[in-house]
Amino acid sequence: MSQEIQRVAVWPPLLRLLHIVMGVTMLILIVTGILMHSGMILNYELFEHLLHVWHLPAGHVLGIALLIRIIMLFVTQGVSNWKALAPESMQSVIGVAIFYLSLARNNLPAYFAHNPLWKVFYLLAYILITIQVMTGLLLEFAWLRSVFRTDSASALLQHQSLLEILAVFVMAHIITAILHDWKTDTGEISAMVNGHKFFTVEKPSKETVKTASVSLDSLTESSKK
Repeated sequence: MSQEIQRVAVWPPLLRLLHIVMGVTMLILIVTGILMHSGMILNYELFEHLLHVWHLPAGHVLGIALLIRIIMLFVTQGVSNWKALAPESMQSVIGVAIFYLSLARNNLPAYFAHNPLWKVFYLLAYILITIQVMTGLLLEFAWLRSVFRTDSASALLQHQSLLEILAVFVMAHIITAILHDWKTDTGEISAMVNGHKFFTVEKPSKETVKTASVSLDSLTESSKK
């Protein structure tokens, strides 16, 4: 039995684009949001610059990208569909958690597309980001506050509270992605640019009659269910 590395297309172009756009805009929103909320920005012109040149435009782009991603959850198939974010087995979830807790000293369970542990957090993140975008729009437009019968103080309090939660989520996502690229050979980070991951598969030798192993096809099929 020998092993070979196969380069397999996993992430479709639109999903990759949305992931990058949402990632970049969230980083901009988190950094500018923390700066504006910290009280360190005493200069009014600088505060307005951060708000109107960086924070609000990034929020608008994030809102559009999020809307497209939510639509994709229901109108597309494969890894972009909401079913691909449903947990497959508790064993794989626990296996990934142990991989992180052991700082990659334990083996990572085999999976095709979405990380089994992060699937639950992805759906939760979409909900929290939706709320964050909505509270941001409430702060920006007075007519929306009248429609939802709320005030700017309440919207700002919720907006600032979710900022901290999403900041932790983004940092954890970045750290674990780096850990994956450092300790595994699948190419997780580059896959979000070129769409391909690398899988080590067992190749039967001529002398081998029968073998029992996890095939790449089985991983692919499980991601499409």
